[in-house]
Amino acid sequence: MPRQGGFSLIEILVAFAIMALSLGVLLRIFAGGGHIAATADEYSRAILTAESMMASVGVDLPLRPGVQSGELADGYRWDLNVTPYPFDPALLGGQNLGFKPYWVELTVEWGDESDPRAFNLTSLRLIPDNPGGGLN
Repeated sequence: MPRQGGFSLIEILVAFAIMALSLGVLLRIFAGGGHIAATADEYSRAILTAESMMASVGVDLPLRPGVQSGELADGYRWDLNVTPYPFDPALLGGQNLGFKPYWVELTVEWGDESDPRAFNLTSLRLIPDNPGGGLN
């Protein structure tokens, strides 16, 4: 008696198992892509926030030695640290230009304690020796 063609039950179960594993991997890839896109969006917003704040240092935010910090409405926190920059005035031939260099470091942080994120910007800025009135 000739045998009938077709798939056995074991072959069908193996095919379904392979298909289920493949779909599981694909779903993880797509879900991971969404998470990566959200993280990239958070980083780009943090970069724009940090660049905007660094541009406002000395204009809206006072540029003075010390540490300042604050929180923004959209969940970002910032720390601004201004420290004197080691500088040898002899490099300028002993001339006093009326300015002193300061190292400015701005850190923007976001996220919760389980997944903290941060972005840093640094700059070298000049602060007048006599901030109240012009140059001597």
